[in-house]
Amino acid sequence: MTIRKATYRETRKILDHSLEVLKEASMGYVIPTKEKARQMVFPFLSDGYYLIYIENNVIMGWIAVASTIDYYSDDTVGIIPELYVLPAYRKQGLAKILCKEALNLLKEEGHTRVQLNVFSGNHIKHLYQKLGFQEVSTLMEIKLDNEI
Repeated sequence: MTIRKATYRETRKILDHSLEVLKEASMGYVIPTKEKARQMVFPFLSDGYYLIYIENNVIMGWIAVASTIDYYSDDTVGIIPELYVLPAYRKQGLAKILCKEALNLLKEEGHTRVQLNVFSGNHIKHLYQKLGFQEVSTLMEIKLDNEI
């Protein structure tokens, strides 16, 4: 087992999964199109990267790592915009291992805070909470097609 930064070729392979990642992560809130996936991925790849979990030359999962300016505090913070373990390799603790490695690297890079966004109902939220992530804000919505 190895965790390391993805090469250009491996990053291209990861991007081939963008639609399934977007569909699964967004819990039906986002219509998964190639353009939407591109809009969500390419901004963080300009200065970020993927860490991959690889075994016997097979990528089993990945986590995206980058930084951004926090909208509210104007501080630079680390971000985890994407975490994905291929279905065949789930329930083995890979997501936790990838998260811990990403957090360690972000700390080494000088970040004192790391942020991520997770949709309501996404089971990965429990892992993030176990790792110490806390809710900072909640986006709420109401559909107005029903009677009030």
